[in-house]
Amino acid sequence: MLLLIFLALRRQIRPAPWLMLMTLLTEVTVINTLIALNGAATNPFSAILLVPLVLGCMLLPYSHAAIVLLLSIASQFSQLWLLPEHSHHDGQMLSHAYAMVWGFILTSLLMAVVVFYFRVLLARREKAIHSLREKQLRDEQLLAIGTAAAQLSHDVATPVQSIRLLLEEVLEQQPQPELILSLERQFKRVEQHLENWREVADDVREKKLHTYNLNELWQSLQHLMTVARPESHILWQSNIKPSAQYIHADRTLLPALTSVIINACEAAAISESKQVTIQSSINKNLWCLQISNETNKLTKQQVALLGSQMLPSKNGHGIGAIISNATIEKFAGEVNWQHHEQLMTTTVKLPIKEDNIDA
Repeated sequence: MLLLIFLALRRQIRPAPWLMLMTLLTEVTVINTLIALNGAATNPFSAILLVPLVLGCMLLPYSHAAIVLLLSIASQFSQLWLLPEHSHHDGQMLSHAYAMVWGFILTSLLMAVVVFYFRVLLARREKAIHSLREKQLRDEQLLAIGTAAAQLSHDVATPVQSIRLLLEEVLEQQPQPELILSLERQFKRVEQHLENWREVADDVREKKLHTYNLNELWQSLQHLMTVARPESHILWQSNIKPSAQYIHADRTLLPALTSVIINACEAAAISESKQVTIQSSINKNLWCLQISNETNKLTKQQVALLGSQMLPSKNGHGIGAIISNATIEKFAGEVNWQHHEQLMTTTVKLPIKEDNIDA
């Protein structure tokens, strides 16, 4: 009751755990003293001691709550030695006192277990809600990024078409130097990227899945990295034998995996070794893609937030990691980042199937 009054006076400001502990211990001691002076264990008002016990189990850390529980039990045992003198000669009264003490102890233990159980459930629920809120925030960020990307591709399409018409006129009028031909090749790459974007958008809108053979996917990654980062030193290692093992995903899978590798290449480019090691293996029913590279020193908090929140830095905001992580999670996979000394290891896991059936 003292703690309830104290909390009511403080309103929304909760006192420190040690202060609440001292308040409850004082309350248990005072009430036990009053009960000892008024019939000890035979006093039926000893049940009021359950109130500070429940408050302690609800509000205090587990170790502090255990102290309140032990003090309450010890105080009840002490009541047996403080019984009135006539009670020691009355067998029925003595049995009644023992029954009340043991009943209080069993009730205290049962209530403590029940309160602790619901506290654990509540903590799990709060953790799940917190994770859901973080995922919702990430989804809102991805939606904003996707909207901006769609608008950008739409805005770029018009000047791309105009440039294409101008290039065609120049190519038709006179023999072209190597510079114009090189410009033509690079421009075709831009058009191909836009076309790929349209195909990806169509797959996402129609929820259309494809089957990717692991060996073909591995070769596609090598080809894309050769085109996207020809200057990077990448060591490819795979122990997967040619087999009918597939991953079911849409066209966003390959860009997501490529983005993870490109991030590793960019981090390794400013390191001493400048090398990225990529290993492919199968663990049970999971395809594991492990990417290792040297990087600058990162804190544990930064590593824990990779792929879930944007982390502003000189090299970007970690948007690629967020999109890749969300894409891989969409296909029942997961991405883990581990940083030890100066080595960053990114592990991508995706479920595999033994058949080739389009979803």
